This record gives sequence, C-alpha cells and structure tokens, in this order.
Amino acid sequence: MSGSGSFGVNYKKSYGTDPAIIPAKLGDVGSDPDGAWMFVKASAAIAQYAFVYIVDAYTAAETVAASTIVQQVGVAQVALAINEYGWVWIGGAGGGGTGKGIKGKILGSYVANTPLLVTTTSGTADDTGTATTIKNVSAITLTTSAAAVELKSTGYLTVN
Repeated sequence: MSGSGSFGVNYKKSYGTDPAIIPAKLGDVGSDPDGAWMFVKASAAIAQYAFVYIVDAYTAAETVAASTIVQQVGVAQVALAINEYGWVWIGGAGGGGTGKGIKGKILGSYVANTPLLVTTTSGTADDTGTATTIKNVSAITLTTSAAAVELKSTGYLTVN
C-alpha cells in the first residue's frame, strides 16, 4: 500500500472505554504504509493478533465460527478488553508483508500463502477450518504450532 507516515492511526494501543477521549469515530478508516485500519469498539475481549468480525455498528469480536453473510474482517494488533476502543488492520492493496510486523493468529500446520479459513478456535485462522474463507489475505510463512504469523493483503479483508 502506498503511503508515507501515519494518517491518524496508532494501532499499538487501546483507547480505554471512555468515548469522550477516543481519537476517531467508530467506523473511521485510517491508513499508513502497512495498510488500512478501522476504528472499532470491542464487544467482547479480543486477544492480540486475533482475527475479528466487524459488524455494522463497528463493534468487533473474535472470529469463532463460520459466517453465513458477507462481513468486514480485521486483525487486532493489540489486546482489547470488552468495550475498549482501538484500531484493527483491515488489509488493503499491498498491506502488510515480510518484515512489516502485521500479524495474525495462525494454527499449526498452516501452508504458507494458501487461503486462510475461519476456525472454531476463537480469533484464529488456518488453511483448514470452517467453510468461511477470509478473503484478500494470506500468511507469509508456514507454522508448526499456533503462532502469530506475518500477514499480507491484496485488498480489504472480508468473508464470504
């Protein structure tokens, strides 16, 4: 993704639960050289590097099952407690990549650069799992155990 500098995004921190001190509105999209970011509110606790579903109200919760509808997907780069605000990575053309530090929770035996699927393990993806594919993203390396693996995107992350 082309860009220089950060455009209002600090994805390395949570912004607490007080809406009077948040730096953006829910659903705002910012960008930096690593991709696009959406400002969300956690509807449940979210672990660092967890894949999340983002619903229409711009609340996010860890992926945990197959989705029957088209949904926005993100990846939290910092842990968020319930009702905390923060930025989640939503991909973008040329987002992430080798050495960029954008990571997601990937289960063991993942084969590098293959489609990622939602799994029944909260917040994680793998190349085997449910019938729900997380589109426009892949993990760069393979893993033999559950790990945070660098991600790269070719567009905004969605499912189905």
